[in-house]
Amino acid sequence: AVVSTQSTGTEGKLGWEYRQVLAGNPDPWCVEGNFYPRADHTRPHILYTMEDYRVVGCVDCMDDQHYINYLLINVNEMGRCKDCGSCYVCLPHPEPDLIWVDPHH
Repeated sequence: AVVSTQSTGTEGKLGWEYRQVLAGNPDPWCVEGNFYPRADHTRPHILYTMEDYRVVGCVDCMDDQHYINYLLINVNEMGRCKDCGSCYVCLPHPEPDLIWVDPHH
């Protein structure tokens, strides 16, 4: 497939996202859930955010549970699931200048 470098009006957020997908990054905004083994405080799950916090739904709990434990984790803090003990740490997104601001609003 030939990728044109001609301007198509998708500069800014959409252009950056499209370029990231072409470069092999299927989740440029870090919103897809990643499934890892249960993590303790020595190796917590790392979550990136462009805000001051992140809401996390823990599904590492027992297989017979039919609910999700939600945690609100502030940046540079660790949260722990009250049922299974999985730990999560929220860090600032490595590229915060990617936040798109609509110049017309």
